[in-house]
Amino acid sequence: MKSRVLEAMGMTELRRASGLSDALAANDRVKYYFSLLQMAVSHADHPAQSAAGLKRERLAAGVADTTLDAMVETARRGSGLYHLPGAGNVMRCIADEMRIMSDPVAAVGKSGYNERLQPLLDALPAAADDCLTAADVTAITQSGRQKGKDSLHRLVMDLHKELNALQAALAEEVLDGASVYGLEDADKPKVKAFMAGVNRTAALKFNHPGLGTTATRAGERLIIQNDIGTTDAHVIVIHVEALTVTVTYSDVHPERVRFLRDMLAPMKLSWGDERTARATTLAEGMPFQLVTGSFQAADATDCARFLEFLGSRLVFLIDWNKTRKQLRAFLRGPQRLDVLLWAAHNDAGHRGFLEIGGARAINEAIEATADTAMHFGDRLCDVLGEAPAVAFIQFVLSAAAHGLLEGQSHALIADRIRAELQRYFSDDERRLLGVAADHAGLIFEIAALVQDGVLAAGTSDGGFGKRADRARRFEHDADLLVVAAREAARRRPDRIVFRTLLETADDAADHLEDVAFLLVLLASGTICHEEPGGHEAPGGHEALGGEVLDALRSLAALTVDGVQEWIKALSHAAHVTRPGSREDTDDFLTAIDRVAALEHQADDAQRRLTTLAIQQSKDFRQLHLYTVISDGLEETMDALKHASLALRGHVLGEVLGG
Repeated sequence: MKSRVLEAMGMTELRRASGLSDALAANDRVKYYFSLLQMAVSHADHPAQSAAGLKRERLAAGVADTTLDAMVETARRGSGLYHLPGAGNVMRCIADEMRIMSDPVAAVGKSGYNERLQPLLDALPAAADDCLTAADVTAITQSGRQKGKDSLHRLVMDLHKELNALQAALAEEVLDGASVYGLEDADKPKVKAFMAGVNRTAALKFNHPGLGTTATRAGERLIIQNDIGTTDAHVIVIHVEALTVTVTYSDVHPERVRFLRDMLAPMKLSWGDERTARATTLAEGMPFQLVTGSFQAADATDCARFLEFLGSRLVFLIDWNKTRKQLRAFLRGPQRLDVLLWAAHNDAGHRGFLEIGGARAINEAIEATADTAMHFGDRLCDVLGEAPAVAFIQFVLSAAAHGLLEGQSHALIADRIRAELQRYFSDDERRLLGVAADHAGLIFEIAALVQDGVLAAGTSDGGFGKRADRARRFEHDADLLVVAAREAARRRPDRIVFRTLLETADDAADHLEDVAFLLVLLASGTICHEEPGGHEAPGGHEALGGEVLDALRSLAALTVDGVQEWIKALSHAAHVTRPGSREDTDDFLTAIDRVAALEHQADDAQRRLTTLAIQQSKDFRQLHLYTVISDGLEETMDALKHASLALRGHVLGEVLGG
């Protein structure tokens, strides 16, 4: 128990006080076991009645064995015996708790208690195969005094009185919640500073026991001990000597040791190496981690500041590992650690999350809001994406903690969580529309470069190679956005329309980038006639005639207009909701219709350009380039039309029709 862990840590000065704390905690546990046995027998006698569980009482008593929650419901009677699943383990636990309760009383020389305890433990039934008789249970749990008969329950009541008296005698003073004895006047401000931190955040443990603090002086050192929670090896001891504060922390979970160090990182402690200790009086000599850190204060104010900060962090160690495990279904390992650290830094913690049901509360929100977005085995971060999932879990922890502190009902907090998750699923569509809009913006940049190049054809403008290089970079950036859409569709199959939409629109980016390259060839002498030796012939830029260039410029302008309408369609789609504004829907449908109309105009412009090129081209190279360029611009408009139709189908079918 904690007193023996303190002994293993070398903290014998606090062993007596901690032994009392252990004994009082054992009193709570043994009374829970008595109630559990009585209720299980009662249900076995009346199986038709509903079985009231004792989970809340188990948690309050600090009993970790969750299998005991089913004992009452599964209890059965037959052939003069009661079958109570787990009864054999309960008998062993009762014996252990009774010894813990009696230790402090025996240590001060109180007579008679050991003489009463041993016969009662010898008479404790073994509960073979988890079976007990009615007489067994009565002998254990009866509390009334009967002539010549003793019981464990009676002994528990007597020991409890003795323990309360010992605690009152030991503590000379209760200082802001800390039991203190043997202090000097200079110690009290330090204890007060530590307790100010503890008390500031203690409410965040909610119904969980823990954070009991004891302080005393040993020689030149002030010693403060906090029991944190109910785990035997979970103890923190603080030594204060002059302006040096030494923190010794023990824990069975190495990950939580590192978490404490991360929480205290702003204070820049000097830490020694972690080491493994073993308290042989714990179950099977259970090992635990020990780590020691040292803080050197600049002055008394700095020392008090550190002690207050340290005290305020302890509540965030309670049930930390339990919460970390419950977040597995939603976040990856590093993300879980980051979220728990965020919750501590923001004074929200994770105990409120457990109070409202923990992982079950999130799963219920997912069931109510996710629809087909999630399937069995999916992890939330794989569906929403890492950053949105982290932000949502942060909201859950904060909403649970602050909601409970403000007196909000569990139902209200659950509704807030569901509404927030629904926003994330809705935002996912808007986010993907944003990705599509960014992609459309890159298409526009390439189209504008192409139009500039076409306008420069037939002039001495130059710069065609630079435009082609920029177009290539824009096309590469567009490809990355397509990859993001594919990843989103992989996480959420219901968003596959956005993958289709961007892949189709990306064909437009590819065609335009090809056109930008072909314009380099037009500028390198294909349009301009060259004399032998590579010198440009006078008037070469006009060699093809103005009509061909005018037709090409008209087609390029239609392409730019088409891209602009595609951007408008995506922008309006982000505002279309059910129910929503009729104007938003009309604007969206108008933009879609304009894309289709411009695609038809581009078809006509491409045919006119082809006809003129055949009539006016001076050689096959010129005809080929104009044909391929016109095809590229027309195929760009085809891609935008097909993408717009996919978006139209999604909005009308899924957004407005869903």
